[in-house]
Amino acid sequence: MATTKSVLVLIFMILATTSS
Repeated sequence: MATTKSVLVLIFMILATTSS
């Protein structure tokens, strides 16, 4: 579960960077 959450946060961060 922890790993999945980490991946989700990572994707969110990447998405935010791409949007910037």
